[in-house]
Amino acid sequence: MSLLEHIKNAIASLTSNKLRSWLSSLGIIIGILSVVVLIAIGQWATNQILSNVEALGTNLLTISPGWTSQTDARNTTSSKSSTNVLTIEDAEAIKEISSVKEVSAEYSSRKQVVYLSNNMQASIYWVTPGYLEVRNSEVEYGSFITQSHVNNIDKVAVLWATTASTLFGTDDPIGKDINIGNNVLTVIGVMKSKGTQSFGNADSTVFIPITSAQQRLFGTKYLSSIGVSVTTTELIDSTKEEIDQLLRKRFNIADDEDENFTIASQADAISTISEITGTMKLFLWAIAVISLIVGGIWVMNIMLVSVTERTREIGIRKAIWAQTRDIILQFLTESVALCVLGWVIGIGLSYLIIWAIQSLVVWVITFQSIAMAFGFATAIGIGFGIYPAYKAARLKPIDALRYE
Repeated sequence: MSLLEHIKNAIASLTSNKLRSWLSSLGIIIGILSVVVLIAIGQWATNQILSNVEALGTNLLTISPGWTSQTDARNTTSSKSSTNVLTIEDAEAIKEISSVKEVSAEYSSRKQVVYLSNNMQASIYWVTPGYLEVRNSEVEYGSFITQSHVNNIDKVAVLWATTASTLFGTDDPIGKDINIGNNVLTVIGVMKSKGTQSFGNADSTVFIPITSAQQRLFGTKYLSSIGVSVTTTELIDSTKEEIDQLLRKRFNIADDEDENFTIASQADAISTISEITGTMKLFLWAIAVISLIVGGIWVMNIMLVSVTERTREIGIRKAIWAQTRDIILQFLTESVALCVLGWVIGIGLSYLIIWAIQSLVVWVITFQSIAMAFGFATAIGIGFGIYPAYKAARLKPIDALRYE
């Protein structure tokens, strides 16, 4: 018999007992559904995280105080500790590097922000005008902090979206005063929303000139970070090395000593995130494959029952000189057909589920995931159908014909 005839016979056998065929395919349907949906979830999560990181700027270097390792943290000869390290003067020195496009001196803290009877906890960022360029941000309306505000130690503030809506509702906040601690600051602008970033809600933020914060609000000259925008992506590594050497020189740290600062690039963050999401994808794949294996075991059980029920049919076929390979192909084709049926229904259900909840998340179904799901379904059909097929082929004609 040709393969086409085996396929026709398999389809006829499956359609003759629709309920059994449906129940047999159920495990594969669930497995395929798991493969496609879980891979879509993994891809969506990866895209979300990477887009959030890239939204902060792809040519970004962030310098933070703190030891890169603990091997020599207590024995360093540096005159500064690992937390009180960075200053505005360091940021200005970094800006002189030729490959540096812009620098943002920053400090962050959490404070209660009050406007009339409304109040909220917000992140307070002391910044310089370079923040917009470095952090890839835009002003929705009003204006951002200028160098004049920094030089004059002006008591002004720029709000991000959530802060503005919480404190002012639908009112225009420009020109109105807010209270942070015992200080009154005038709102001069509102930032364009960036939404929820990878590590919290960027919109719940208030910006104030760094000199105003240092001299009026917090009384410290140190920074929590320095953001650096590099002119081109190709110069990130060399710029990182130049900054490292510059700060070592400023902090009197020898080349064989641990520096009390860290320099991280967006490329480093993206690489780390890619590794984490890659592990997550493998975990999701493992869950999906386990689901398919369970479905394959269910198919094998059903096929064994089918072999038992059709013992006399097998005996008749062997009595009229059916070859062993014909019997094997007969049941193996039915097993694969069951799994392919499960694949078709599983793919259809996946699209229905994704269509039903597409307003909540942006799903990503790739041709690769569909093709891999088909490959798994076919492999499961062959792998778990081979034993029932082999068992059927081993039956002796005379014993099969006597079977009641």
